Amino acid sequence: MKTRKAKSGNLKTTARLILQLSLVGILLASVYFLLGPDDFSWKENIPPPGRPVENTVELQIALTRLGFSPGSIDGTPGTQTKQALAAFQKSRELDATGEINDDLATWLRIEEPTHAYIELSEEALSRLTPEPSSWRERGQLSHYGYHSILEMVAEKTSAAPDYIRAINPELDWSALRAGDRVLAPLVPPYRIDDTISRIRIGLGKRQLQAFDASGNIIFHCPVSIARDVAKRPVGELIVKVRVANPNYTFNPEILGTTAAREGISKKFIIQPGPNNPVGTVWLGLNRPSYGIHGTPSPEKVGRTESSGCFRLANWNAETLLHATEVGTPVHVLP
Repeated sequence: MKTRKAKSGNLKTTARLILQLSLVGILLASVYFLLGPDDFSWKENIPPPGRPVENTVELQIALTRLGFSPGSIDGTPGTQTKQALAAFQKSRELDATGEINDDLATWLRIEEPTHAYIELSEEALSRLTPEPSSWRERGQLSHYGYHSILEMVAEKTSAAPDYIRAINPELDWSALRAGDRVLAPLVPPYRIDDTISRIRIGLGKRQLQAFDASGNIIFHCPVSIARDVAKRPVGELIVKVRVANPNYTFNPEILGTTAAREGISKKFIIQPGPNNPVGTVWLGLNRPSYGIHGTPSPEKVGRTESSGCFRLANWNAETLLHATEVGTPVHVLP
C-alpha cells in the first residue's frame, strides 16, 4: 500500500509540474502574440563581430562591405565617406552625424583581414584592352576591357588606383606577369538579400539610396548627375529595363560635338566591357535615353557630371541590378 501511495504522490507532483510549465508557456506565448512578432528585435542589442575601425581606410572598407559605399576606397576622409557613414548611422537608428563616435565603435566593426593579395591569372591578363584614342577605335573593339592591371585590380576591389599603387610601392606595374600578387582591400561584391522597394536619388547631395518595404535604407552610394540642369529629371520614374554587360550605341545626333570633331555621321555599336561608356550595367528608366548605369571612371563618380544619366561605379551599379525589378520606383529629389 505504501508503495502505491508513493507512486501516486510522485505522479501527482509530476502532473502539477507539467501543468505549471504549460501555463508559463501559454503566458509567454500570449505576451508574444499580444505584442506581435514585429515588436521584437532579436539582434538589436548584439554587436556585430570584429573590432572597431581604427582609421579612414578601415572605415571605408567596413562601410563598403555593408552596402554603404563611400565611392572608391582611398583612405582619405571626405564628403562621400561622411555621407555613407551618415546613411549607415540612420539605418541603425543612430544620430546621423557622419562622424565617428562611441556608438559607432559598437555598431560599425571590421573583421580581419582588411586586405588580401590578388594573384594575377593568365585569363584576366589576356582580356586587357589597349586604350583607344578615338570613338571610332572604341567601335572596332570586340570587348571593351580594362586598360591596365592597376585599373582592373582597383575596380575589382572598390578602390582608387592611387591607393592600390600606394600600398604596393615595390611593384613595377609594367613588368607584372601571371602569378604575381597585388595587395588590395578585401571587399567582396556586395549583394542585397531582399528586393529593393524603391530607389531615391538626391540631386543636391549626389547620392543614391535604396529602401526596403519597411522604409529602411539598405544601400547607399554616390552618383553623378547631368551637367545641364535642364536634363536633370525631378519626380517619379520607374525602371523599365535591366541589362547586364550592355553595349553602347554611339549616336551622332546626341553626341554632336564629338561626332563633328571626329567626322562621324552614322551610329555604331561599342561592345560590352567595364570601360564601355555605360559600364557593366544599364537600368533604363521610363524617360527616353535616361538610365542608371556604370562608368569606366569610378573614382570620378559624384565629383564630375554626366551628359544626362545617373552614373555609378560599376560595382555599385551591379549591386542595384541584382536587387531591382522592372517597375521598381525611382524618386528623384532636387
